[in-house]
Amino acid sequence: MDTVNKERNENAINKGLNKTNTLEEFYAGSGILLTGATGFIGKGLLEKLLRMCPRITTIFILIRAKANETIEQRIKKLIDDPMYDDIKAKHPSVFHKVYPVKSDMSLSNLGLSQEDRNLLLEKVNIVFHAAATVRFNEPLHVAVNVNTKGTARVIELWSELKHPISFVYVSTAYSNANLHEIGEKVYTTSLKPSEVIDMCDKFDKTSINEIEKKILKTYPNTYTFSKNLAEQIVASRCRDLPVAIVRPSIVGASLEEPCPGWIQNISGFTGTLLLIARGCATAIRGRKDARVDVVPLDFVVDMIICSAWHVTLHPKHEVKVYNCTSNANPFRWGQMRDAIVKCSIETPLNDTLWYPGCPIIANRYIYKVRSVIPYILLAFVIDIFLKLRGSKPIMMKLLKNGNKLFTLVAYFALNEWTFQRDNCSNLARKVKMLNDSDMVKLDLRDMNWEKYVAIYLMGIRKFTSKGDFKSTARQRLSRLYWIHQVTKISGIIMLLLIILCVVY
Repeated sequence: MDTVNKERNENAINKGLNKTNTLEEFYAGSGILLTGATGFIGKGLLEKLLRMCPRITTIFILIRAKANETIEQRIKKLIDDPMYDDIKAKHPSVFHKVYPVKSDMSLSNLGLSQEDRNLLLEKVNIVFHAAATVRFNEPLHVAVNVNTKGTARVIELWSELKHPISFVYVSTAYSNANLHEIGEKVYTTSLKPSEVIDMCDKFDKTSINEIEKKILKTYPNTYTFSKNLAEQIVASRCRDLPVAIVRPSIVGASLEEPCPGWIQNISGFTGTLLLIARGCATAIRGRKDARVDVVPLDFVVDMIICSAWHVTLHPKHEVKVYNCTSNANPFRWGQMRDAIVKCSIETPLNDTLWYPGCPIIANRYIYKVRSVIPYILLAFVIDIFLKLRGSKPIMMKLLKNGNKLFTLVAYFALNEWTFQRDNCSNLARKVKMLNDSDMVKLDLRDMNWEKYVAIYLMGIRKFTSKGDFKSTARQRLSRLYWIHQVTKISGIIMLLLIILCVVY
């Protein structure tokens, strides 16, 4: 750790913070602490900091050992990601600045050893807290322990830093999903964070489940609720300090950086895109005219990096909140579906299973009839055919998993929110005055959503399917088209025959 700047002290930090001409200069000489570095946003943030701010002294990343994977193995897996290929080629030595620290968000004191804690207190200046469990159906006590209590533990660490500059908490735009107009402020809940934490710590499993049921009558899932509680803790404990809360909406594949279409895994929104593209989406429960508030990863990363600088300009105020959304240039679910289908037909995926296309249905009962019943027999027949060929039957499983996924995202496809973005706009104006403002993108008003969908699907093919486009994909799609037409005609004929039999 000899490379860590030992001379950076409080006077040096305070001197000229507001007079920096570039973001790179702001970060120069700083020690960074990053939680959630193995997650989607965390990876993007780590890559951009290494590439954009070469004079950062050290980036400490809190990382948890897994039962089947050591910290060293997790770090190697992290650095081996293709997103870092460009940095490796141009600045291979920069990875020496990444310093892993064994930790666990779910444990008291973050599971840190006293030696590691002392090191962080001495060397860290800026904290980015992006770690969280993002599972929508996480049990309440688990979500509260990791997302809410974990945030409180990180704040406790930050409050003890010898030379702090700023703290950024990465929340979600849906932390107040029970409201439809959301300002850039922290909202309180009927249950105080301390009360929920006490109940999760002291009550038995049955009692906690009852509390969870009551909470889910107001909030869509435990994830959004636990993030709301975390925001309240940040606001109450960090008043009059240079602290930011960044609230991204649905975070999608990167638009440009570190490379177009970079995506980490298939889940949530990405899973929805993939199922539609492969022809596995029977129907989506939602409204075609509702806004789908998706933001590219690099837009979110740039907002996080800039907010750490922005809150130091006027630190004596309430915690500043940034609604990092695409409200300024809305995209609709119907437009998204049409763009996916168009791109999937022009450049089909190699593993397309049916001709792309699916209806978006708001009515619950019509959705159930359209999304499951017509496809059960078809999926069953295809699975029998696959078994006879010696292949693994997958259609019934895909049908089940697809409907499970669409059930989770239905709340966000049926509703829409209006997000106030004054702080984001103010940040963007201030950043434009810096000499390296071209290094970040903070405005999505000129976003070409159809082009973004094409980039997104290309990224899914490249980074998750791990396969280049094959000419045989077009032949496969052509066959699926005629099978699809024959199936539709057969269905109509069968329906007419049934009606005739009933009438006569």
